[in-house]
Amino acid sequence: MTRHGRSHGNDLDAPHPLEKVIGAVAAESFEPDHGVREDRWAQNIRRNVDARLAALRRQLSPPRSPQRQVARVSVDLRMLDRAALLARLDILRQAPHVRFAHLELSGLTTEDLRQLIAEIETERTQETQK
Repeated sequence: MTRHGRSHGNDLDAPHPLEKVIGAVAAESFEPDHGVREDRWAQNIRRNVDARLAALRRQLSPPRSPQRQVARVSVDLRMLDRAALLARLDILRQAPHVRFAHLELSGLTTEDLRQLIAEIETERTQETQK
């Protein structure tokens, strides 16, 4: 025996009595939630990180330009067939400041052609009013 009442045998390998109590309490308090708490925790962390990243992106990105109103297609444009729309577009194309990126108009629908003509005519009207 030593001064503190312990012997030098294999007592060092034996778990402390409090460790047994802690293990028993932990085993009894364990609730099998199948990782639900960890999943909630991870989802909360992800939401916070995503919110912070979104805030940083908003701070760093340039402000958006105001959205332009889409030109309204007039009743007379709605009454025209595809051939008449193409003829009208050909006339508009001859104006000095009219350019558009569609080289192959056959890929555009009739409604696309109407919208394109309406945009060009609206722009021309706004330029003449300035």
